[in-house]
Amino acid sequence: MSDSLSPSRPDRPVFDVVPVIENQRIGRFWIGLFAVAWLVTFLDGFDLQIISFAGRYLQKDFALSNTQLGTLGTVGVVGTLIGGIAMAWFGDRWGRKPSIAVSVAGFGVFMVLFALAANYTELMLLRLLTGLFIGGALPLVWALVSEFAPARLRSTSIVIVMVGYSLGSATGGPVSNALIPEHGWESVFLAGGVASLVVLALVLMFLPESIKFLAQRDVAADRIPPILRRVAPDVPVPPDAQFVVGTQAVDRTPFTPASLFRGNRLALITPLIWVAYFCSAAIVFYLTFWSPILNERIGFSVSAAALLAACTSVAGAVGQILISRFIDKRGAGTIAWMPLLAVPCLLVIGFAPLGPAGYIVVLVLANIFIIGGHGGVISISSIFYRPAIRASGGGWATSVSKLGAMLGPWLAGVLLDGGLSAQGTFYVFAIFPVLMVVLLVFLGRVQRTLPAGTDGGLHALPEPGSSAVPAERPAA
Repeated sequence: MSDSLSPSRPDRPVFDVVPVIENQRIGRFWIGLFAVAWLVTFLDGFDLQIISFAGRYLQKDFALSNTQLGTLGTVGVVGTLIGGIAMAWFGDRWGRKPSIAVSVAGFGVFMVLFALAANYTELMLLRLLTGLFIGGALPLVWALVSEFAPARLRSTSIVIVMVGYSLGSATGGPVSNALIPEHGWESVFLAGGVASLVVLALVLMFLPESIKFLAQRDVAADRIPPILRRVAPDVPVPPDAQFVVGTQAVDRTPFTPASLFRGNRLALITPLIWVAYFCSAAIVFYLTFWSPILNERIGFSVSAAALLAACTSVAGAVGQILISRFIDKRGAGTIAWMPLLAVPCLLVIGFAPLGPAGYIVVLVLANIFIIGGHGGVISISSIFYRPAIRASGGGWATSVSKLGAMLGPWLAGVLLDGGLSAQGTFYVFAIFPVLMVVLLVFLGRVQRTLPAGTDGGLHALPEPGSSAVPAERPAA
């Protein structure tokens, strides 16, 4: 793919936005950015996960088999697969902010409509449409946050907003216990939909557009100075400046999937990310969708099962935080420790005669390692791609992972209908973290060969302290 530079007048000052981002201080701008991004991912997690907490009520009201219930979980994931690709394409073409706003509006409206469904066919259709917009939001938020984060905090920043997703998933348990017994399963979907529409207003008012995206696309240059003043109020911005992203050329080349396999060893990196993400999503979505029901079948009450599922989501958020700083310092290979430690936990649950206390302890540990590893994979899923295609890079990785996310709930339903015990499903799913370990170790080795300053490299340029305004035009 060829890059092209837009014409530049000799008297037009060139302003590199990269040093501003690399040298920025954590302050009001960061707090606002992370607060809104965190709320979007929180509601994304809540809206996707709430169906697992409402699942037993839906199963009863609509007389669904285990396979039908698993299929209802899967069809939402099909929607996220389509949405991850489609909305990411819009994000790379029209900008991160408007695409995030459309995604939040979409899953808010269809959550409300889902509560009004009258039969299984309507449930399936509305869950598909809800998933489309849920899937579109995450890669766009990752792209936006990573483009405002200094390289030294890149993975940590994505993990921070993804903690919102984990806590949103966890909130489904307490909210379901509080609302469903008195107001029916419809109440939790109405709550999620209305809250999403409230957050839409915050997105429109406070979320900034990515200055890296605007600069590399060389569009709407007049929008960049106000955002730069929010990021670094003390950095002077020359009038009529031409904004650039380091040494990267202006890039208006239309995105194609082949772009994800060109340059900087992407032909190796992209498949490694996709397959690792697929394996991670398979086991995470198995756990998140079936955990409340599996906990009941193992012997916990309905409320205790939902609370335990919520606690394991919180434990997963802890795992994400624990691994994040190691990724920024030591690279993607560090993530492999998480699935490696998850394997014995799954085997113990599957084979050992655990009492309630032992089961809770091992299940919590398993979720720390599984969801922690999942968050690690998410944090690197878009960082290897240049800003012009970063949302599409993350969106395609997310959509490929949804094939695993569809497999997880469906496979568990089939295994249960086939006579396997609830505990037995745990040892079957241990194969996925084993595969992740191999893939992530290899990815870490490839990442270490990337030169300094390369997208996704362990060392980024420019170093802190460099000038914000380059002396001359960077070469293509």
